[in-house]
Amino acid sequence: MTHLTASDEPAVIPRFLSGWFPALLVAGATALFVGVANADSRYDLPIREHVFDNGLRLLVLERPGDPRVAAKIFTDMGAIHETPGRLGAAHFQEHLMFKGTPTLGTTDWGQEQPIRERMKAVEAALIEEKNRARNVIRQRGAIDSYQHQAETPRMAELRAQLAALEAESTKYRLGGAPNRWYQAFGGTNLTATTEQEYMKFDINLPVERIDLFFRVEADRMVNTVFREFEQERMILVEQRLGDLNSPSTPYYEQMSAMTGLIHPVFWPEGYMTDFFEYTRTSQRDLYEEYFVVNNSTIVLIGGVSLEAMIPRVEHYFGWMEAAPEPTRTPAVEPRPAAERRLVYRNDDIEPRVEHRYLIPGVGHPDRPAFDVLGRIASARLSAAASEEGIGARVNVNTRVIHTDRFGVPATINFELILDNEAQLADAETLLASTLDSLTQAPTREEVARAQKALRADWYRTARDASALAFEIGHFQTMDRWQTLQGYLEARDTTTASDIARLGERYFIDDNRTVGIARSRSNPTHAEAMR
Repeated sequence: MTHLTASDEPAVIPRFLSGWFPALLVAGATALFVGVANADSRYDLPIREHVFDNGLRLLVLERPGDPRVAAKIFTDMGAIHETPGRLGAAHFQEHLMFKGTPTLGTTDWGQEQPIRERMKAVEAALIEEKNRARNVIRQRGAIDSYQHQAETPRMAELRAQLAALEAESTKYRLGGAPNRWYQAFGGTNLTATTEQEYMKFDINLPVERIDLFFRVEADRMVNTVFREFEQERMILVEQRLGDLNSPSTPYYEQMSAMTGLIHPVFWPEGYMTDFFEYTRTSQRDLYEEYFVVNNSTIVLIGGVSLEAMIPRVEHYFGWMEAAPEPTRTPAVEPRPAAERRLVYRNDDIEPRVEHRYLIPGVGHPDRPAFDVLGRIASARLSAAASEEGIGARVNVNTRVIHTDRFGVPATINFELILDNEAQLADAETLLASTLDSLTQAPTREEVARAQKALRADWYRTARDASALAFEIGHFQTMDRWQTLQGYLEARDTTTASDIARLGERYFIDDNRTVGIARSRSNPTHAEAMR
Protein backbone atom coordinates (compact mmCIF):
# COMPACT_ATOMS: atom_id res chain seq x y z
CA MET A 1 0.00 0.00 0.00
CA THR A 2 1.19 3.51 -0.78
CA HIS A 3 0.74 6.56 1.39
CA LEU A 4 -2.30 8.69 0.68
CA THR A 5 -2.05 11.46 -1.82
CA ALA A 6 -3.76 14.82 -1.43
CA SER A 7 -6.89 13.30 -2.93
CA ASP A 8 -7.83 11.73 0.45
CA GLU A 9 -7.86 8.30 -1.17
CA PRO A 10 -5.44 5.42 -0.77
CA ALA A 11 -4.23 3.75 -3.93
CA VAL A 12 -4.74 0.31 -2.42
CA ILE A 13 -6.41 -0.82 0.80
CA PRO A 14 -4.31 -3.72 2.10
CA ARG A 15 -6.19 -6.96 2.56
CA PHE A 16 -5.30 -7.27 6.26
CA LEU A 17 -6.78 -3.84 7.03
CA SER A 18 -10.06 -4.57 5.28
CA GLY A 19 -11.30 -6.98 7.95
CA TRP A 20 -12.01 -6.30 11.61
CA PHE A 21 -9.95 -9.06 13.20
CA PRO A 22 -7.30 -10.43 10.83
CA ALA A 23 -5.14 -13.37 11.82
CA LEU A 24 -1.85 -12.60 13.49
CA LEU A 25 1.51 -13.00 11.89
CA VAL A 26 3.02 -15.63 14.15
CA ALA A 27 6.70 -14.82 13.93
CA GLY A 28 8.81 -11.70 13.55
CA ALA A 29 12.41 -11.66 12.42
CA THR A 30 13.42 -8.15 13.41
CA ALA A 31 16.07 -7.44 16.03
CA LEU A 32 15.13 -7.01 19.67
CA PHE A 33 16.36 -4.12 21.77
CA VAL A 34 15.70 -4.17 25.49
CA GLY A 35 16.25 -1.32 27.89
CA VAL A 36 15.87 -2.20 31.57
CA ALA A 37 16.10 0.41 34.31
CA ASN A 38 18.47 0.16 37.25
CA ALA A 39 16.72 -2.17 39.69
CA ASP A 40 18.31 -0.32 42.64
CA SER A 41 16.50 2.90 41.79
CA ARG A 42 13.37 3.94 43.65
CA TYR A 43 12.11 4.84 40.18
CA ASP A 44 12.55 1.39 38.70
CA LEU A 45 11.07 1.51 35.20
CA PRO A 46 11.67 -1.86 33.51
CA ILE A 47 10.74 -0.50 30.10
CA ARG A 48 11.53 -2.84 27.20
CA GLU A 49 12.08 -1.41 23.75
CA HIS A 50 11.94 -2.76 20.23
CA VAL A 51 12.67 -0.63 17.18
CA PHE A 52 11.37 -2.11 13.94
CA ASP A 53 13.25 -1.97 10.67
CA ASN A 54 10.98 0.85 9.44
CA GLY A 55 11.74 3.01 12.50
CA LEU A 56 8.57 2.41 14.53
CA ARG A 57 9.38 2.31 18.24
CA LEU A 58 7.57 -0.05 20.62
CA LEU A 59 7.90 0.47 24.40
CA VAL A 60 6.41 -2.11 26.75
CA LEU A 61 6.21 -2.09 30.54
CA GLU A 62 5.00 -5.53 31.51
CA ARG A 63 2.60 -6.07 34.41
CA PRO A 64 2.00 -9.82 34.41
CA GLY A 65 -1.49 -10.81 35.44
CA ASP A 66 -3.08 -7.46 34.60
CA PRO A 67 -6.16 -8.25 32.47
CA ARG A 68 -5.98 -4.90 30.67
CA VAL A 69 -3.46 -2.81 28.80
CA ALA A 70 -3.07 0.95 28.53
CA ALA A 71 -2.15 1.61 24.90
CA LYS A 72 -0.94 4.89 23.42
CA ILE A 73 0.56 5.92 20.11
CA PHE A 74 2.58 9.15 20.02
CA THR A 75 3.49 11.11 16.91
CA ASP A 76 6.23 13.75 16.98
CA MET A 77 3.97 16.44 15.58
CA GLY A 78 2.34 19.33 17.36
CA ALA A 79 1.76 23.05 17.40
CA ILE A 80 5.46 23.83 16.92
CA HIS A 81 5.08 22.53 13.36
CA GLU A 82 2.37 25.04 12.44
CA THR A 83 2.81 28.16 10.33
CA PRO A 84 1.60 31.70 11.12
CA GLY A 85 -1.84 32.25 9.69
CA ARG A 86 -2.84 28.65 10.39
CA LEU A 87 -2.21 28.34 14.12
CA GLY A 88 -4.26 25.56 15.65
CA ALA A 89 -3.82 23.35 12.58
CA ALA A 90 -2.26 20.54 14.64
CA HIS A 91 -5.27 20.46 16.96
CA PHE A 92 -7.55 20.53 13.93
CA GLN A 93 -5.63 17.58 12.51
CA GLU A 94 -6.45 15.58 15.63
CA HIS A 95 -10.17 16.25 15.08
CA LEU A 96 -9.97 15.15 11.45
CA MET A 97 -8.22 11.93 12.37
CA PHE A 98 -11.32 10.76 14.24
CA LYS A 99 -13.31 10.82 11.00
CA GLY A 100 -12.43 7.36 9.79
CA THR A 101 -10.92 5.74 6.74
CA PRO A 102 -12.20 3.95 3.62
CA THR A 103 -12.99 0.92 5.80
CA LEU A 104 -14.17 2.74 8.93
CA GLY A 105 -16.71 5.52 8.75
CA THR A 106 -18.44 4.97 5.42
CA THR A 107 -21.38 2.92 4.17
CA ASP A 108 -20.13 2.93 0.57
CA TRP A 109 -16.59 4.04 -0.18
CA GLY A 110 -17.09 3.40 -3.88
CA GLN A 111 -19.75 6.12 -3.97
CA GLU A 112 -17.99 8.47 -1.54
CA GLN A 113 -14.58 8.44 -3.20
CA PRO A 114 -15.58 10.22 -6.46
CA ILE A 115 -17.22 13.00 -4.46
CA ARG A 116 -13.98 13.57 -2.60
CA GLU A 117 -12.07 13.69 -5.87
CA ARG A 118 -14.37 16.49 -7.01
CA MET A 119 -13.86 18.29 -3.71
CA LYS A 120 -10.12 18.17 -4.29
CA ALA A 121 -10.49 19.90 -7.66
CA VAL A 122 -12.86 22.58 -6.33
CA GLU A 123 -10.63 23.36 -3.37
CA ALA A 124 -7.60 23.66 -5.66
CA ALA A 125 -9.53 26.25 -7.69
CA LEU A 126 -10.48 28.09 -4.49
CA ILE A 127 -6.87 28.24 -3.33
CA GLU A 128 -5.84 29.52 -6.77
CA GLU A 129 -8.54 32.22 -6.65
CA LYS A 130 -7.47 33.35 -3.17
CA ASN A 131 -3.88 33.63 -4.37
CA ARG A 132 -4.97 35.57 -7.45
CA ALA A 133 -7.05 37.95 -5.31
CA ARG A 134 -4.34 38.43 -2.67
CA ASN A 135 -4.28 42.24 -2.99
CA VAL A 136 -8.05 42.41 -2.72
CA ILE A 137 -8.47 40.26 0.40
CA ARG A 138 -5.28 41.01 2.31
CA GLN A 139 -5.40 42.57 5.77
CA ARG A 140 -5.01 46.33 5.74
CA GLY A 141 -6.49 47.50 9.02
CA ALA A 142 -4.50 47.51 12.26
CA ILE A 143 -7.12 48.24 14.89
CA ASP A 144 -10.05 47.35 12.62
CA SER A 145 -10.42 44.45 10.18
CA TYR A 146 -10.51 46.54 7.01
CA GLN A 147 -10.05 44.77 3.66
CA HIS A 148 -10.99 45.90 0.18
CA GLN A 149 -13.17 42.78 -0.02
CA ALA A 150 -13.70 39.82 2.29
CA GLU A 151 -13.99 37.55 -0.73
CA THR A 152 -14.51 37.68 -4.48
CA PRO A 153 -17.66 36.40 -6.22
CA ARG A 154 -15.63 33.47 -7.57
CA MET A 155 -14.52 32.53 -4.05
CA ALA A 156 -18.13 32.55 -2.86
CA GLU A 157 -19.14 30.37 -5.79
CA LEU A 158 -16.39 27.80 -5.07
CA ARG A 159 -17.18 27.73 -1.35
CA ALA A 160 -20.80 26.96 -2.18
CA GLN A 161 -19.68 24.11 -4.45
CA LEU A 162 -17.53 22.66 -1.67
CA ALA A 163 -20.40 22.87 0.80
CA ALA A 164 -22.72 21.08 -1.62
CA LEU A 165 -20.19 18.30 -2.18
CA GLU A 166 -19.63 17.91 1.55
CA ALA A 167 -23.38 17.64 2.08
CA GLU A 168 -23.61 15.03 -0.68
CA SER A 169 -20.86 12.96 0.93
CA THR A 170 -22.72 12.79 4.25
CA LYS A 171 -25.14 10.30 2.68
CA TYR A 172 -22.41 7.71 3.11
CA ARG A 173 -21.16 8.86 6.51
CA LEU A 174 -21.02 6.32 9.32
CA GLY A 175 -20.06 8.52 12.25
CA GLY A 176 -17.96 7.36 15.18
CA ALA A 177 -17.10 3.94 13.76
CA PRO A 178 -13.63 3.59 15.41
CA ASN A 179 -15.06 4.65 18.77
CA ARG A 180 -17.93 2.19 18.55
CA TRP A 181 -15.57 -0.68 17.79
CA TYR A 182 -13.34 0.22 20.71
CA GLN A 183 -16.31 0.43 23.07
CA ALA A 184 -17.90 -2.77 21.78
CA PHE A 185 -14.80 -4.74 22.74
CA GLY A 186 -14.22 -3.32 26.21
CA GLY A 187 -12.31 -0.16 25.37
CA THR A 188 -12.39 2.68 27.89
CA ASN A 189 -10.78 6.09 28.24
CA LEU A 190 -10.51 6.70 24.51
CA THR A 191 -8.82 10.08 24.23
CA ALA A 192 -6.59 12.10 21.99
CA THR A 193 -4.40 15.06 22.85
CA THR A 194 -2.40 17.52 20.80
CA GLU A 195 0.12 19.84 22.41
CA GLN A 196 3.14 21.73 21.17
CA GLU A 197 5.41 18.73 20.60
CA TYR A 198 3.18 15.70 20.17
CA MET A 199 -0.15 14.18 19.25
CA LYS A 200 -1.32 10.99 20.92
CA PHE A 201 -4.24 8.60 20.64
CA ASP A 202 -4.90 6.24 23.52
CA ILE A 203 -7.25 3.58 24.78
CA ASN A 204 -7.46 1.06 27.62
CA LEU A 205 -8.41 -2.42 26.40
CA PRO A 206 -8.69 -6.01 27.62
CA VAL A 207 -5.39 -7.73 26.85
CA GLU A 208 -7.04 -10.13 24.40
CA ARG A 209 -8.32 -7.15 22.34
CA ILE A 210 -4.99 -5.38 21.81
CA ASP A 211 -5.08 -6.25 18.10
CA LEU A 212 -7.99 -3.86 17.72
CA PHE A 213 -5.74 -0.99 18.81
CA PHE A 214 -3.08 -1.92 16.26
CA ARG A 215 -5.62 -2.35 13.47
CA VAL A 216 -7.40 0.97 14.10
CA GLU A 217 -4.24 3.01 14.64
CA ALA A 218 -2.40 1.60 11.64
CA ASP A 219 -5.44 2.44 9.53
CA ARG A 220 -5.62 5.91 11.05
CA MET A 221 -1.93 6.50 10.33
CA VAL A 222 -2.16 5.98 6.56
CA ASN A 223 -5.81 6.05 5.49
CA THR A 224 -7.51 8.95 7.29
CA VAL A 225 -10.28 10.59 5.26
CA PHE A 226 -10.97 14.25 6.10
CA ARG A 227 -14.73 13.99 6.53
CA GLU A 228 -16.95 16.73 8.03
CA PHE A 229 -14.23 19.30 7.46
CA GLU A 230 -16.39 22.39 7.90
CA GLN A 231 -18.22 20.93 10.88
CA GLU A 232 -14.93 20.29 12.67
CA ARG A 233 -13.68 23.75 11.75
CA MET A 234 -16.66 25.28 13.55
CA ILE A 235 -16.16 23.00 16.55
CA LEU A 236 -12.69 24.49 16.91
CA VAL A 237 -14.18 27.97 16.66
CA GLU A 238 -16.62 27.11 19.45
CA GLN A 239 -13.83 25.69 21.59
CA ARG A 240 -11.80 28.82 21.05
CA LEU A 241 -14.72 31.03 22.01
CA GLY A 242 -15.09 28.94 25.15
CA ASP A 243 -11.44 29.54 26.02
CA LEU A 244 -11.88 33.26 25.45
CA ASN A 245 -14.81 33.32 27.87
CA SER A 246 -12.17 33.20 30.59
CA PRO A 247 -10.75 36.73 30.95
CA SER A 248 -7.38 35.26 31.89
CA THR A 249 -6.88 33.51 28.53
CA PRO A 250 -5.89 36.62 26.51
CA TYR A 251 -3.69 37.76 29.40
CA TYR A 252 -1.75 34.49 29.52
CA GLU A 253 -1.40 34.45 25.73
CA GLN A 254 -0.04 37.98 25.75
CA MET A 255 2.45 36.94 28.44
CA SER A 256 3.58 33.97 26.37
CA ALA A 257 3.97 36.16 23.29
CA MET A 258 6.08 38.64 25.25
CA THR A 259 8.23 36.02 26.95
CA GLY A 260 9.11 34.05 23.80
CA LEU A 261 10.34 36.10 20.88
CA ILE A 262 10.81 33.44 18.22
CA HIS A 263 9.89 29.92 19.17
CA PRO A 264 6.45 28.54 18.19
CA VAL A 265 6.17 26.78 21.55
CA PHE A 266 4.85 30.14 22.79
CA TRP A 267 2.19 30.55 20.08
CA PRO A 268 -1.50 30.29 21.04
CA GLU A 269 -3.93 27.67 19.72
CA GLY A 270 -5.13 29.91 16.94
CA TYR A 271 -6.70 33.28 16.34
CA MET A 272 -10.17 33.52 14.84
CA THR A 273 -8.77 34.37 11.42
CA ASP A 274 -6.55 31.25 11.48
CA PHE A 275 -9.43 28.79 11.67
CA PHE A 276 -10.78 29.90 8.30
CA GLU A 277 -7.44 29.45 6.54
CA TYR A 278 -7.26 25.69 7.06
CA THR A 279 -7.65 23.76 3.82
CA ARG A 280 -7.83 20.07 3.10
CA THR A 281 -4.61 20.51 1.16
CA SER A 282 -2.69 22.17 4.00
CA GLN A 283 -3.96 19.59 6.48
CA ARG A 284 -3.06 16.78 4.10
CA ASP A 285 0.48 18.18 3.92
CA LEU A 286 0.81 17.95 7.72
CA TYR A 287 -0.64 14.45 7.71
CA GLU A 288 1.56 13.13 4.92
CA GLU A 289 4.78 14.51 6.37
CA TYR A 290 4.41 13.75 10.07
CA PHE A 291 2.08 10.76 10.43
CA VAL A 292 4.61 8.23 9.26
CA VAL A 293 5.78 5.06 10.92
CA ASN A 294 9.30 6.28 11.66
CA ASN A 295 7.90 9.31 13.50
CA SER A 296 5.76 7.25 15.88
CA THR A 297 6.07 5.50 19.24
CA ILE A 298 3.69 2.91 20.69
CA VAL A 299 3.60 2.60 24.49
CA LEU A 300 1.93 -0.38 26.19
CA ILE A 301 1.57 -0.96 29.94
CA GLY A 302 -0.34 -3.94 31.30
CA GLY A 303 -0.62 -7.68 31.01
CA VAL A 304 1.32 -8.01 27.77
CA SER A 305 4.89 -8.99 26.97
CA LEU A 306 7.30 -7.49 24.50
CA GLU A 307 7.86 -10.89 22.85
CA ALA A 308 4.14 -11.36 22.27
CA MET A 309 3.63 -7.83 20.96
CA ILE A 310 6.46 -7.72 18.41
CA PRO A 311 4.81 -10.03 15.83
CA ARG A 312 1.44 -8.36 16.32
CA VAL A 313 2.84 -4.88 15.74
CA GLU A 314 4.92 -6.19 12.84
CA HIS A 315 1.77 -7.55 11.23
CA TYR A 316 -0.12 -4.26 11.28
CA PHE A 317 2.74 -1.76 10.87
CA GLY A 318 5.69 -3.70 9.51
CA TRP A 319 4.64 -3.40 5.87
CA MET A 320 4.93 0.40 6.05
CA GLU A 321 8.12 1.83 4.63
CA ALA A 322 10.11 4.46 6.48
CA ALA A 323 9.40 7.91 5.05
CA PRO A 324 11.83 10.83 4.73
CA GLU A 325 12.44 12.28 8.16
CA PRO A 326 9.83 14.96 8.92
CA THR A 327 10.96 18.58 8.94
CA ARG A 328 12.27 19.67 12.33
CA THR A 329 11.36 23.00 13.87
CA PRO A 330 14.39 25.21 13.15
CA ALA A 331 13.46 28.04 15.55
CA VAL A 332 16.00 28.84 18.27
CA GLU A 333 14.88 31.17 21.05
CA PRO A 334 17.43 34.01 21.40
CA ARG A 335 19.25 34.56 24.66
CA PRO A 336 17.13 37.01 26.69
CA ALA A 337 18.62 40.50 26.64
CA ALA A 338 16.07 42.84 28.25
CA GLU A 339 13.39 42.90 30.92
CA ARG A 340 9.90 43.09 29.45
CA ARG A 341 6.78 44.44 31.09
CA LEU A 342 3.13 43.86 30.21
CA VAL A 343 0.17 45.76 31.61
CA TYR A 344 -3.11 44.04 30.77
CA ARG A 345 -6.31 45.97 31.46
CA ASN A 346 -9.65 44.22 31.75
CA ASP A 347 -12.51 44.83 34.14
CA ASP A 348 -13.36 41.13 34.35
CA ILE A 349 -9.95 39.71 35.24
CA GLU A 350 -8.79 39.24 38.81
CA PRO A 351 -5.86 41.57 39.54
CA ARG A 352 -2.51 39.83 39.50
CA VAL A 353 1.21 40.25 39.22
CA GLU A 354 3.47 37.68 37.59
CA HIS A 355 7.15 37.12 36.88
CA ARG A 356 8.24 34.71 34.17
CA TYR A 357 11.74 33.49 33.40
CA LEU A 358 13.00 31.41 30.50
CA ILE A 359 14.30 28.03 31.67
CA PRO A 360 15.88 25.12 29.78
CA GLY A 361 14.02 22.20 28.27
CA VAL A 362 13.96 18.56 29.30
CA GLY A 363 17.33 17.03 28.48
CA HIS A 364 19.24 19.97 29.97
CA PRO A 365 20.88 19.05 33.29
CA ASP A 366 19.34 22.06 35.07
CA ARG A 367 15.73 21.27 34.17
CA PRO A 368 14.84 18.70 36.93
CA ALA A 369 15.88 21.04 39.76
CA PHE A 370 13.31 23.62 38.63
CA ASP A 371 10.58 21.25 39.80
CA VAL A 372 12.09 21.38 43.29
CA LEU A 373 12.61 25.13 43.10
CA GLY A 374 8.99 25.67 42.10
CA ARG A 375 7.71 23.85 45.20
CA ILE A 376 10.00 25.84 47.48
CA ALA A 377 9.05 29.15 45.86
CA SER A 378 5.33 28.38 46.15
CA ALA A 379 5.64 27.72 49.89
CA ARG A 380 7.74 30.84 50.43
CA LEU A 381 5.37 33.08 48.49
CA SER A 382 2.35 31.79 50.41
CA ALA A 383 4.07 32.40 53.73
CA ALA A 384 5.33 35.85 52.73
CA ALA A 385 1.94 37.02 51.45
CA SER A 386 0.27 35.89 54.65
CA GLU A 387 2.89 37.62 56.78
CA GLU A 388 2.55 40.89 54.86
CA GLY A 389 -1.24 40.83 54.95
CA ILE A 390 -1.60 40.50 51.19
CA GLY A 391 -4.63 38.45 50.21
CA ALA A 392 -3.43 36.35 47.29
CA ARG A 393 -3.55 32.96 45.67
CA VAL A 394 -0.12 31.69 44.71
CA ASN A 395 0.34 29.99 41.35
CA VAL A 396 3.79 28.63 40.49
CA ASN A 397 4.05 26.50 37.37
CA THR A 398 6.04 25.82 34.19
CA ARG A 399 3.03 25.95 31.89
CA VAL A 400 2.99 27.44 28.41
CA ILE A 401 -0.48 27.23 26.83
CA HIS A 402 -1.54 23.83 28.28
CA THR A 403 1.69 21.90 28.81
CA ASP A 404 4.17 21.93 31.69
CA ARG A 405 7.29 20.35 30.21
CA PHE A 406 8.99 20.71 26.86
CA GLY A 407 12.10 19.57 25.05
CA VAL A 408 12.85 23.22 24.23
CA PRO A 409 13.28 26.28 26.47
CA ALA A 410 10.04 27.42 28.09
CA THR A 411 9.27 29.33 31.30
CA ILE A 412 8.79 29.09 35.01
CA ASN A 413 5.93 31.34 36.12
CA PHE A 414 5.37 32.93 39.53
CA GLU A 415 1.95 34.52 39.93
CA LEU A 416 0.07 36.23 42.76
CA ILE A 417 -3.67 36.56 42.10
CA LEU A 418 -4.93 39.27 44.42
CA ASP A 419 -8.11 39.89 46.36
CA ASN A 420 -7.50 43.65 46.32
CA GLU A 421 -6.15 45.55 43.32
CA ALA A 422 -4.85 48.28 45.63
CA GLN A 423 -2.15 45.83 46.76
CA LEU A 424 -0.64 45.35 43.29
CA ALA A 425 2.48 47.41 44.00
CA ASP A 426 3.08 45.72 47.35
CA ALA A 427 2.54 42.31 45.76
CA GLU A 428 5.10 43.02 43.04
CA THR A 429 7.65 44.07 45.65
CA LEU A 430 6.97 40.92 47.66
CA LEU A 431 7.27 38.73 44.56
CA ALA A 432 10.60 40.24 43.58
CA SER A 433 12.09 39.99 47.06
CA THR A 434 10.94 36.39 47.54
CA LEU A 435 12.44 35.28 44.26
CA ASP A 436 15.62 37.16 45.08
CA SER A 437 15.83 35.19 48.32
CA LEU A 438 16.19 32.00 46.27
CA THR A 439 19.68 33.13 45.27
CA GLN A 440 20.55 32.29 48.87
CA ALA A 441 20.49 28.57 49.59
CA PRO A 442 17.16 27.37 51.06
CA THR A 443 17.18 25.20 54.14
CA ARG A 444 17.63 21.46 53.82
CA GLU A 445 14.15 21.08 55.31
CA GLU A 446 12.62 23.15 52.49
CA VAL A 447 14.37 21.05 49.88
CA ALA A 448 13.36 17.79 51.57
CA ARG A 449 9.69 18.83 51.78
CA ALA A 450 9.63 19.75 48.10
CA GLN A 451 11.26 16.46 47.11
CA LYS A 452 8.86 14.46 49.25
CA ALA A 453 5.86 16.13 47.59
CA LEU A 454 7.30 15.45 44.13
CA ARG A 455 7.89 11.80 44.99
CA ALA A 456 4.31 11.45 46.24
CA ASP A 457 3.05 12.87 42.94
CA TRP A 458 5.23 10.44 41.01
CA TYR A 459 4.09 7.40 42.98
CA ARG A 460 0.49 8.28 42.16
CA THR A 461 1.46 8.54 38.50
CA ALA A 462 3.32 5.22 38.55
CA ARG A 463 0.28 3.37 39.93
CA ASP A 464 -1.89 4.61 37.07
CA ALA A 465 -1.00 2.72 33.88
CA SER A 466 -2.39 5.42 31.60
CA ALA A 467 -0.62 8.26 33.41
CA LEU A 468 2.65 6.36 33.43
CA ALA A 469 2.38 5.48 29.74
CA PHE A 470 1.85 9.17 29.02
CA GLU A 471 5.02 10.15 30.88
CA ILE A 472 7.05 7.55 29.01
CA GLY A 473 5.73 8.66 25.63
CA HIS A 474 6.01 12.34 26.48
CA PHE A 475 9.68 12.00 27.43
CA GLN A 476 10.30 10.12 24.18
CA THR A 477 8.88 13.03 22.17
CA MET A 478 10.73 15.65 24.24
CA ASP A 479 14.09 13.88 24.32
CA ARG A 480 14.20 10.09 24.79
CA TRP A 481 12.34 7.77 27.11
CA GLN A 482 15.55 6.84 28.94
CA THR A 483 15.75 10.43 30.22
CA LEU A 484 12.72 9.92 32.47
CA GLN A 485 14.36 7.88 35.21
CA GLY A 486 17.42 10.14 35.36
CA TYR A 487 15.12 13.16 35.52
CA LEU A 488 13.31 11.78 38.56
CA GLU A 489 16.57 10.80 40.26
CA ALA A 490 18.04 14.25 39.59
CA ARG A 491 15.14 15.86 41.43
CA ASP A 492 15.93 13.69 44.46
CA THR A 493 19.59 14.65 44.44
CA THR A 494 18.98 18.39 44.05
CA THR A 495 20.67 20.30 46.86
CA ALA A 496 20.11 23.67 48.48
CA SER A 497 23.19 24.98 46.67
CA ASP A 498 21.69 23.83 43.35
CA ILE A 499 18.61 25.94 44.03
CA ALA A 500 20.75 28.97 44.84
CA ARG A 501 22.76 28.45 41.65
CA LEU A 502 19.58 28.37 39.54
CA GLY A 503 18.37 31.56 41.18
CA GLU A 504 21.63 33.36 40.43
CA ARG A 505 21.83 32.07 36.87
CA TYR A 506 18.24 32.42 35.68
CA PHE A 507 16.47 34.98 37.91
CA ILE A 508 18.23 37.97 36.42
CA ASP A 509 16.75 41.24 35.23
CA ASP A 510 17.34 40.57 31.53
CA ASN A 511 15.53 37.21 31.77
CA ARG A 512 12.45 38.58 33.50
CA THR A 513 9.04 39.25 31.98
CA VAL A 514 6.66 41.06 34.33
CA GLY A 515 2.91 40.85 33.92
CA ILE A 516 0.40 43.12 35.62
CA ALA A 517 -3.34 42.58 35.18
CA ARG A 518 -5.61 45.33 36.44
CA SER A 519 -9.02 46.79 35.73
CA ARG A 520 -9.64 49.55 33.21
CA SER A 521 -12.07 51.27 35.54
CA ASN A 522 -9.43 51.80 38.22
CA PRO A 523 -6.55 53.59 36.46
CA THR A 524 -3.27 54.39 38.15
CA HIS A 525 -2.48 58.00 39.04
CA ALA A 526 -0.26 58.34 35.98
CA GLU A 527 -2.98 56.96 33.71
CA ALA A 528 -5.57 59.28 35.20
CA MET A 529 -3.33 62.29 34.47
CA ARG A 530 -3.06 61.55 30.75
